[in-house]
Amino acid sequence: MQTIRQFIFLSAIFLSAAVPESRLFAGPRVDIVIGEKAPALERLAADELSSQLKRVYEADVKIGSTVPSDASHVIFVGSPETNANMKPFAGSWPSGDKKLTDQGHLLRSVTHNNRPALLIGGGSPVATYWAVAEFGHRLGIRSMLFGDLDPVSPPEFSLAAVDAFVEPSPRHRGWQFGNWSYADSGCWSTEEFRLVLRQLAKLRFNHVTINLSGSQPYIHLDYAGVSRSTSALFRTQTPSIVVSGDTLGRKAFGSAKLFEHPNFVGADSYTRRRERAETHLRAIIAAAQELGIRVDLSIHIGSVGDFPAEFAKVAGERVPKDGNTFSPRLSQLPNKPELAEFVKAWIEAIVKNYPTIDGLQINSYDLEERAVEWLVEKTGPLKRADGREIPLTRRQYSKGKWMVMPFNETQSSLPAVMDLPFDESSFGVLPSCRPQFWEADWEKIVRRGCGFEVTESDIGELDLPVYWLSRNSCQQSLSPMQACRELLAPVCGEEVDHRVWKAIELVELVVEDSPIDGTGIGIENNLKETFALPKAWNVARDNYLNAMNEMYRANTRAREGGRAYTLYLARRFEFAYEYMNCVEAVRKSAIAERDNDRDTQIAEIEKAIESLNNALNAMAEVARSNSDRGLIAVLNENGYRPLKKKLAEAEAAK
Repeated sequence: MQTIRQFIFLSAIFLSAAVPESRLFAGPRVDIVIGEKAPALERLAADELSSQLKRVYEADVKIGSTVPSDASHVIFVGSPETNANMKPFAGSWPSGDKKLTDQGHLLRSVTHNNRPALLIGGGSPVATYWAVAEFGHRLGIRSMLFGDLDPVSPPEFSLAAVDAFVEPSPRHRGWQFGNWSYADSGCWSTEEFRLVLRQLAKLRFNHVTINLSGSQPYIHLDYAGVSRSTSALFRTQTPSIVVSGDTLGRKAFGSAKLFEHPNFVGADSYTRRRERAETHLRAIIAAAQELGIRVDLSIHIGSVGDFPAEFAKVAGERVPKDGNTFSPRLSQLPNKPELAEFVKAWIEAIVKNYPTIDGLQINSYDLEERAVEWLVEKTGPLKRADGREIPLTRRQYSKGKWMVMPFNETQSSLPAVMDLPFDESSFGVLPSCRPQFWEADWEKIVRRGCGFEVTESDIGELDLPVYWLSRNSCQQSLSPMQACRELLAPVCGEEVDHRVWKAIELVELVVEDSPIDGTGIGIENNLKETFALPKAWNVARDNYLNAMNEMYRANTRAREGGRAYTLYLARRFEFAYEYMNCVEAVRKSAIAERDNDRDTQIAEIEKAIESLNNALNAMAEVARSNSDRGLIAVLNENGYRPLKKKLAEAEAAK
């Protein structure tokens, strides 16, 4: 009998050892209660809340429209208007002069069946989604542009003593996707857009603008007997770049032989490109609107944009001898009726192709006031498929900043929106960071009482400024340094933020103290001309090196998922350091070539190739978006391959 008892006892031990720890120490059971006919966004909010609780507390979560009789932890999601289960708590819901706006949201503890319960909701379904994001933030979850990071030491689970109320300001919080090239959002897949849009929604962005060029295949037009038949995804670049064989940073591309837009693979005719483009863009628009994000399309026309060459004659313009596009001056619209009618038809075609958009921006540097008035008058009100009017706005320079403004007084209810680039220095491919610049722009936004639109397509190292911007929009009033701590301490552990902030200060010095701009660090230009190195070149390069070292120190201290953030930045700064070494070697090789010193020229080109190899391998180790992969592909095409050719020429001339 004793032997049997021992066997049973030992069996229980072995069985318990085989059971995952999460099952031995199960988290709380939580019931999320939504309205029986809850809007889609509130259902999405409930799903997000469920994911948060499961990840942070390993909770047993159920979502339903009624409260189970044995429920011990209940969270009500929605509002008394959308969730009848919340009506008994109407006294806890803001009303009167404290009533929530359509953007206001709250977290509030109540009592249900003599137990603490929680209300999570807002003045609209999208505000309820933001309320769930705020709940996750208070658990220690940090929403980055590339995904969420969960806390290393979450607070003890409790639904008691919670009372938070948020009215975001400004009301227009936008993001502009450039969509121009391999190294911005121009090569993102539909799924990559969906991911970033979901993260922007969690950060309370409520507006996105997608830039389109007339040369791209997104807009089809049949006009005056001419049907569009040509397009180019990128204005000045080929539709793909070879990344097989001898390619630096090859790891980033897996087994692919070409780097190209994933949605356009095999689209070898205008018809196929058009079909893929329309499907892709419509899916992006739908994905944003499902998250409560309004969508504007922005068209660059005139001196900074192109129209397909086949329409040149019917627009009264000269057919270009070279290339597939023509670029008229829109200031001539009132005096050129053929061009005016064509532009009108082009704008109407955008609405026809994308009838669910929320607004249309005209972006042109030569759109004079007289032409603006004419364009608005001739175009007339633009209508969506559902009959709703589509606002027409323009981007113009005002008081030292680019602004999106209403076209005329009839649209005065539209907010003025200030471009927010985070950094106005033209720094080319190098990462830059200017916290003082963020604060200065934020003061302008507050002073002008306008909205903002972040004008950065490559999400790169923008997680900190975007977090800072999001929290300040929620009335938290953080300095960039405070934001760095609040962002990183919950997901990386203590002491990491100090190292990261030191790295950011070093990179800020690169921009502020160095007479370097984007045109001065390009490889392709340096292969053609001789440049003298700026006096502060070595200082700037050393700042990138020291910033890299600080980020690697941060990475050794970071815990769990937080290492993804610190390692990415460490590799980005390593890329910058090695890239500057490459450019310096290229410049020295150009000087040697001028002096007919072939040995030095060859040695410096070899150094340049080695440094570029180090730079692109560093990026390849952490590439997480097609912006990163696009940068690697472009620097192979415009840097590595020309350097190899130059090396062969120098060796042949020796």
